[in-house]
Amino acid sequence: MFRRAKYMVAAAGVVVAAGTLPILAASPASATQSACTNYVANHGYFAGPKVKAACSHGAIDAGVTKAPNPACIVGLANLDVANSVSVPACKRA
Repeated sequence: MFRRAKYMVAAAGVVVAAGTLPILAASPASATQSACTNYVANHGYFAGPKVKAACSHGAIDAGVTKAPNPACIVGLANLDVANSVSVPACKRA
């Protein structure tokens, strides 16, 4: 009886680990980079590899809010993306 309970607990542990592993292993950077890239594209700019590279510089966590990464803003400015678009986009990166 004790042996059976031991196997059930072990099986439950494997199921929980299998369910949480994808959440822990997911890359948050990819989601935020795409949010930045999509924001730029939704404002009429071509969101190619150079925009993706600029958006790869993640926003800076400032506690309550996020600040745009200067490297992201400069990267988008070099592509002639308006400041009114690049700042909100970089906050999403």
